[in-house]
Amino acid sequence: MIKKTIALTTIAFSLTACSGSNDFSPEPNMTGKDIFDRTCAECHAPVGEYVMELSSDMKDADRIANKVLSGSLMMPSFPNIQGVSAKILSEYVVEHSKVK
Repeated sequence: MIKKTIALTTIAFSLTACSGSNDFSPEPNMTGKDIFDRTCAECHAPVGEYVMELSSDMKDADRIANKVLSGSLMMPSFPNIQGVSAKILSEYVVEHSKVK
């Protein structure tokens, strides 16, 4: 029973740790890697030499930029990552990700 409670608590914490909204604001001189490291790497673990693994339909810079801005059930929204910052982050993710 204790093991089950600990496991459920761990799962609940991991789900809430990577959801909601994040008020991070990128500085104008940040690269896509800089932004990824500060905002995404906490929840998205590297896959070998790649920063993450994407489904084939998500390997699109515009879709990634929209997902960063709006978030999802398990991913926080980043309302301050827009414009050029969103573009360089999403292009970095596309260029450095593996397709499932």
